[in-house]
Amino acid sequence: MFKKSDLQTGSSILLAAGALFLVACGEQSSDSAPAAAASAEVEVVAVEEPVVAEAAAEVVEAVEEAAEVEVVAVEEPVVAAEEAAAVVVTETLAVPAPAAPVVAAPVAAIEVPESELIEMLGYLTAQSGGVATLKLDAAGIAAMAGGLQKGLAGEVNVQDFPQEAMQAAFGQAQARAEAVQTEAAELPAITPDALDKIGLVMVLQSGLAQLGFGADDAELIAKGFIAGALATAMDPAMEAKMPAFQAFIQPRAEAAQAQAQVAQAAAQAAAEQAGASLAVENIAAGQAFIAGLSADAAVQSSESGLHYKVLEPGSEVKPTMSDKVLVHYKGTLIDGTQFDSSYDRGEPAEFPLNGVVKGFGEGLTKVGAGGKIVLYIPSELGYGNSPRPGGAIKPGDTLIFECELVEIR
Repeated sequence: MFKKSDLQTGSSILLAAGALFLVACGEQSSDSAPAAAASAEVEVVAVEEPVVAEAAAEVVEAVEEAAEVEVVAVEEPVVAAEEAAAVVVTETLAVPAPAAPVVAAPVAAIEVPESELIEMLGYLTAQSGGVATLKLDAAGIAAMAGGLQKGLAGEVNVQDFPQEAMQAAFGQAQARAEAVQTEAAELPAITPDALDKIGLVMVLQSGLAQLGFGADDAELIAKGFIAGALATAMDPAMEAKMPAFQAFIQPRAEAAQAQAQVAQAAAQAAAEQAGASLAVENIAAGQAFIAGLSADAAVQSSESGLHYKVLEPGSEVKPTMSDKVLVHYKGTLIDGTQFDSSYDRGEPAEFPLNGVVKGFGEGLTKVGAGGKIVLYIPSELGYGNSPRPGGAIKPGDTLIFECELVEIR
């Protein structure tokens, strides 16, 4: 989400919008260290799990940060002036009580036409995005607003563009943001086409469509966006309209959030059902694979169902489940597909043995420092039926880890 603190450089446009474009295109981060998540039954091989925030919460956050207000229903009355003074006296004890505070008269709510509130949404989108910090000329701002308008009107879908083209567009904006930050004498240009694409992605990033805004609102939002992009500070007139804006946007935000939760639950249920069917096949394949290991006399098994082969025993002292270890490892599936390797990253990984999947942690207690071992981890000791969506590991997969215990810490 574009944050007010990012208005110094404008780079939030690139980071937030660019990241959401990649999510929209379905790009997933590669599987990494076999660490177990503390709060969820997910595939812990993924250290950088992609997160898609709900659009409603995102827009509410943007409004709060841009306007320095909180878009929530007020449930508790503000502390009365006399109560506040009493608190000061209590905390300062012997310090003389301050003079009675001057209480500002309440600001009367003003009626604002809906068209102005919709336009205000575009204004706040540009302000919270820090568009002004890119120091674009009028034509450049119009190009970005044009992309925003086309996205709202449904004329173009962000997935219609090759990922390389979008990355190139954000690259141009990144270069300009960096030049602005360093106060370069000459700022790199951003092509109108690149600005158009960035505006298009801002529709996705801002959650405007999820709030129910579309083709009928596109022109007004684009108009407000241009005004917000040209303003270097919040227009005081906007602050006077803020109570009306809150009342206008809050019901939409709540409805969008509820809709997102329903959609998320439905998607999760569908994924679990599909995963359960796939898991049956993968578990059977894994069981057959492990049964075949009996032909290798060097392969041992534990009561938990873990199978392992000690290649080098290492030191006499072995780690316990409460220890941290430094380990080099390579993880593959039974068909040879590699899903992770510390060797490829060029350095061993450190983690607590009680913070990784059960089979991995148990297996490393079988060797000492300097030891090498191959672990054959059945699904129930690995990621079960709930690996990270989009990763190489599928529900029910049996895992193979070739490990070198570098150090016990």
